[in-house]
Amino acid sequence: MSSNIKGSIIGFAGMILALFTHMIIKDLTKEVDFLITIFARFCFSLPLLFLFVYVARKKSFLQVNNWKNVLLRSFFGIITMTSVFLSLQLIPIGLVTALAQSSAIFVTLLAPFFLQEKIGIYRWTAVLIGLFGVYMMTNPLSLINGTSNLSPLGVSLATFSAISHAGLALTMRKLGQTEHPTTTAFIHNVITSLLVIILIILFGSKFLGIKGEHGIEVIFSLNNVLYTLLTLGIIGSFIQYFMATSYKYAEATILVTIRYLAIPLAVIFGYIIWKETLNINQIFGGVLILTSCVLITFREIKSKTTEI
Repeated sequence: MSSNIKGSIIGFAGMILALFTHMIIKDLTKEVDFLITIFARFCFSLPLLFLFVYVARKKSFLQVNNWKNVLLRSFFGIITMTSVFLSLQLIPIGLVTALAQSSAIFVTLLAPFFLQEKIGIYRWTAVLIGLFGVYMMTNPLSLINGTSNLSPLGVSLATFSAISHAGLALTMRKLGQTEHPTTTAFIHNVITSLLVIILIILFGSKFLGIKGEHGIEVIFSLNNVLYTLLTLGIIGSFIQYFMATSYKYAEATILVTIRYLAIPLAVIFGYIIWKETLNINQIFGGVLILTSCVLITFREIKSKTTEI
């Protein structure tokens, strides 16, 4: 088996697990308080993540060279995940996925200011195509005048998640030069877990998001809901591992193509499981976002290859 095929299989598995995570979170909306879901996603993933990072780095598993950027990575990561998970409670999963994937557009917009990167006409054109796609999917005028059948808060959160994920991506570009990815992933999960625990202690589990039937007591009960939450955490640890490992084997162009498959798959699963549908404008907007992100990513990879 070639390294590209091996890396593609691992990358595809990571993408499917990430999508499956979103489906679980959406399905738990009425079952469990939002903060409990976040707690499970991050806290229950820590044992396996610790194992992965310790095997990879042994005694230097917590060695960090730039704590400022590591903490900044966690800051953007927490905002992004919270925005995505909250939006999943309010709008179709296909719409959330397409808007969240548009982060590549905002990375290109922000790169000249934060990384001093020069952006050519090719990528600027792709950005304009992507922004028009975001406009088509969200239809902000209908949200403002109240004629949209979508939750304005849900659409705003999904769009904001793309912007915050752009900040996360720019930070991780810097971290890639100094830090090991499994270490930063483990530290991010520890920080998020501690923050959620503090919020639950201070304000209770119903402090944020849609209130579910179960609160903190579900953590201490042996039932199907707890098993689902444990599964959520375990899947989260494997997502981190698969995504980091896939880039060791496969070319970035292949993995990017696989990553964007999440958009049509999310639309399909959303229809099958929750009977969620997108109108023609939203579908067209999703196609524009997908096209824009692929063009931006391939152009960026090509420019880096040329520099080398």
